Amino acid sequence: MPLPRRFVARLRRLPLRLRIPLQGGTEGLHPSKLKGSGLTYIDNRHYQPGDDPRFIHWPLTARMGEPIIKRFESSRELILWLVVDPSPSMFLGDPVSPLRWALELCGAAMATVQASGDRLGLIVPGDGRTPALRIAPRRGRAHGLRLLEKLIERGPALPRPEDWMEALGHWGEHGRGHRLWLLSNGAGLRGLAPLLKPLAVRHRLVWFEPLLPPSKRAAAWPDPGFSAKVVRLRWDIQADPVAKLGAWLKGGGA
Repeated sequence: MPLPRRFVARLRRLPLRLRIPLQGGTEGLHPSKLKGSGLTYIDNRHYQPGDDPRFIHWPLTARMGEPIIKRFESSRELILWLVVDPSPSMFLGDPVSPLRWALELCGAAMATVQASGDRLGLIVPGDGRTPALRIAPRRGRAHGLRLLEKLIERGPALPRPEDWMEALGHWGEHGRGHRLWLLSNGAGLRGLAPLLKPLAVRHRLVWFEPLLPPSKRAAAWPDPGFSAKVVRLRWDIQADPVAKLGAWLKGGGA
């Protein structure tokens, strides 16, 4: 189902600015910690044994009388995984449910990575009756809309620790610098902390938690006990999540 025009117009204004450089990966729009052959020229330095002679700056070498090397900065694409908690309480709320709040954030994420040419993936755990939903990261508007439609079609589930393990699979065991945005009110996170702890060392994990008004706040869910490396953002569910995300991204929060 297509997104409303006004909603899409707001999404297009969201820039994705990284607070820390990415590590390794393929060529993209974001700075990497790798220095060497790349697309962006940085500066020059004196030649050192073992340097690739293809990067010698010959005009400057002739002027300086000694070999000078050109340095470049590698770049890479960003891979963002959206992980949505499907517990029943995510579907409850008036006028805004936590799931609808999460859907708007997912739409904002889709527009953001589309604008920067990055890839977006989706993970939703299942339970004993419902299989996990896992959509591999890809680029493009068509892929993003399909991802949102699949998320809208999902019903509630009660994920157990083994369900989270099945949903995450081998994600995070290879590579570094992926982004994982967890969208949950905290109800369905039982058993997730031990799985995320080793992943938080290799990737950047952020938990987006909708905060209900005091009059409608249910009993507090058990603390999932996440590692301190998992960033926790608690945003008012009645505030515009797209605007909140935009402000966070502009501040370098990604």
